[in-house]
Amino acid sequence: MFTFNNPTEIHFGQGVLQTIDTVLEKYSYQSYVVIASGSQVKNGITELLESLLPGQIKAVVSEIEENPTVENVDAIINAAAEYQVDALIAVGGGSTMDAAKAAAAAVVKNTDARTIIQDKNINEALPIIALPSTSGSASEVTPFSVISDKSAGIKTSISSKALYPKIAIVDPELTYTCPPAVTAISGIDVICHSLDSIGAVNNNPVSDGLAVTALKLAFDNLEVAYTEGTNAEARANMALASMTAGLAFSQTATSGSHAMSYYLTSEFGIPHAEACAFSLDQWIIHNAEVDPRLDNISKQLGFENTEALSEALNTLKERLGLRTTFEALEIDKKHIPEIARQTMAAGNYKNNLAQLSEKEIIEMLETK
Repeated sequence: MFTFNNPTEIHFGQGVLQTIDTVLEKYSYQSYVVIASGSQVKNGITELLESLLPGQIKAVVSEIEENPTVENVDAIINAAAEYQVDALIAVGGGSTMDAAKAAAAAVVKNTDARTIIQDKNINEALPIIALPSTSGSASEVTPFSVISDKSAGIKTSISSKALYPKIAIVDPELTYTCPPAVTAISGIDVICHSLDSIGAVNNNPVSDGLAVTALKLAFDNLEVAYTEGTNAEARANMALASMTAGLAFSQTATSGSHAMSYYLTSEFGIPHAEACAFSLDQWIIHNAEVDPRLDNISKQLGFENTEALSEALNTLKERLGLRTTFEALEIDKKHIPEIARQTMAAGNYKNNLAQLSEKEIIEMLETK
């Protein structure tokens, strides 16, 4: 028995951003705050939005940090409250969309960022129109938001059906300007999301089908997008892979690799997707020992078994310039026991098929 419900209205395709005025016609929104990454402001996207929605863009909030902070969220809250806007438009990567989601919930509750990220009862939010400019986070089709409070030393994930964007406008052309490093890190996130969805206790046949589709697209196109940034077909396929993976884990949530990533990011500054990918090769092997479904899926992807998939994943990471050892990450192995403890403390660890003991996680990490 399972359920599947994703309420986000999706518009996908090259140049679909140019139709945003038509897409929004059926809604009664008249005013917006745009939340944009600094790169998108420089690329002129905010000016384009102002031309497509004349007089309706009341403010632009930019310079959202890579790991969005409560201060970033408060800046959005203040702008939305000042202009009493009807909706938020988030254009950028996952950090921009996550910050917009938290703010959208806070505005409705008339509260601040630090309060909303601790709120376990989010039932309403301002509508969000999400325009991803990277292919990786899939925040445009998920109900999750991850926000950091640096002063408290925490990185918190909030989740609510109210945080699903109302509309996702997925235009691969927005990803053309992504530099290779961003393409690599965001692209590996697609694979992490897909395999974490497959390895989740909450997996179901529909989410598996979506995740497998995303994996096929990512393995076939990520390296091409990385080496040929203007390859329109590869960029479109990676945008589709990211969105499809998002549809999968929007239902299942993430599991082992994400559980381990949070401490690697908050304590050592490892970029989120690289932190997830660091241990993913091991989690899928352990999950395959618990559920033979993983080997069947590996075969669907063209690999002999999950071990072969794991090896291919590590090879791909190296070709993308991603780090695969503690030495490369410049993290002393003396931290491994604490990394193991923090992994087990993460909420989504319980969603992982293989429930390893602390000792087993330490042994797994010692191979890195």
